[in-house]
Amino acid sequence: MANLEKEYNKESKEKEREKRENQRNALKAAAAKRPKRSPMRFFKDAKAEFKKVVWPTPKQVLNNTGVVLTAIVITAAIIFGLDSLFALILEQAYSVNLR
Repeated sequence: MANLEKEYNKESKEKEREKRENQRNALKAAAAKRPKRSPMRFFKDAKAEFKKVVWPTPKQVLNNTGVVLTAIVITAAIIFGLDSLFALILEQAYSVNLR
């Protein structure tokens, strides 16, 4: 019985090793197919992509900033309220001073 287990483990390890080797070979093949690109080409492409971006107007940025700040204040108030409520409940239930 022990021999069967050893043989099974050996086969299992060999299958794992073969699987890892196949994955490595697939990665190497994919890397070989990828064209080599120069750093200059990368920056030229990046510049072209930045030209395609539709940048927001200063008015839009100000409006969005106001929305974000309002959401932060509301969220902070909710968290503060819940924290105070839970502290009050714990103080009443367990006679613990949390303030």
